[in-house]
Amino acid sequence: MIQQKKKVSETQEDDGINEIEESNAEDAEDEGNKERHTIAFKEYDKMSLEALAIELEKLLKSEKVQAIRSHVDAIKSEFNSKFHALVDEKKADFINDGGNEIDFYYSSPVQKRFKTAYKEYRSKLNEHYKNIEQNLKSNLQKKLEIIEELKGLINVEENINTTYKHFKELQERWRNTGPIPRDKYNNAWNSYHHHVEIFYDFLHLNRDLRDLDFKHNLEKKLMIIERAEELAKDDDAMRAFRELQELHKMWKEELGPVDKEHREAIWERFKAATKAINEKKQLYFKEIDKIYEKNLEKKEEIIAAIEAIASEKTNSHGLWQKKIKEIEALRENFFNAGKVPIKVNEATWAKFKEAVRNFNRKKNAFYKELKKNNTIIFRKKENL
Repeated sequence: MIQQKKKVSETQEDDGINEIEESNAEDAEDEGNKERHTIAFKEYDKMSLEALAIELEKLLKSEKVQAIRSHVDAIKSEFNSKFHALVDEKKADFINDGGNEIDFYYSSPVQKRFKTAYKEYRSKLNEHYKNIEQNLKSNLQKKLEIIEELKGLINVEENINTTYKHFKELQERWRNTGPIPRDKYNNAWNSYHHHVEIFYDFLHLNRDLRDLDFKHNLEKKLMIIERAEELAKDDDAMRAFRELQELHKMWKEELGPVDKEHREAIWERFKAATKAINEKKQLYFKEIDKIYEKNLEKKEEIIAAIEAIASEKTNSHGLWQKKIKEIEALRENFFNAGKVPIKVNEATWAKFKEAVRNFNRKKNAFYKELKKNNTIIFRKKENL
């Protein structure tokens, strides 16, 4: 009778891979994942509105739409922040010139240009995901057919070498089929792996073939381990981490089991290299968080400076003009201060806008009163 229970060491291996990333399952819906990492991020926070619109157009023209999502999100965030600040400034000027706030409206060619480019991006992205969905369903059907063929291998009456050749062809087809829907991935892979194990048990009839396959898999897995151990020494934590995901995918998707005596030892060795790389990645993000925290401190200092200027009593046109220049410089410093932690990004931006609005309200009130007094003086002179 063929044994169908799963070996303990293999179960640990599967759990270990799932704990690390499940990279194949997580990336199944986005075949542009690799390309996304090759595109350099620019200092979008220091770009003008026009430069941001041009950068978005360039990305759409030169890169795959699935590879630029995080870049587009960053560009959109910066564009909206800067455009809203510009609108606030234009509104203040409009009110200063005697206009009513309810009548204010502002648009610009650069806004229309950005909206057109962003609309094109959304359209391309939607089309990309439609194609992915169709491919995922098609790939799933192909993999289920491969599993059914695997099931039938142990029931055919033919030369064992012919059956083994058919088995290797099915393994190759499985590797080349491509990603499937994420919610179906684990069930499909577990079913496939289960029937591969059954076939290896069936091969006890021809130990030479099984031992040859075990030897091949061991050699390949040792090469993967050696590469992972090299990556653990790499100073570029994110590059090492990305390549590690590919190594795990190869280990899980492209290679079968090895002889029992080696299984646990090689997995422990691979897991140790993986742990070292993951720890470096975590340290990298901690350093990034420190930078973001320092940027937050700068922005909070700038907001405090704006609030302090707004709270000062000012009763002359000359002093207000001086203050306007100071606020403009502070606004520029705020935009150039860099990114802050995501969890406080919205709150920091809202606090900054409120500080600027408060200054503008006081400035507008002064100039409204000044205009009113000037009108009274003008009419008195006119009457004289």
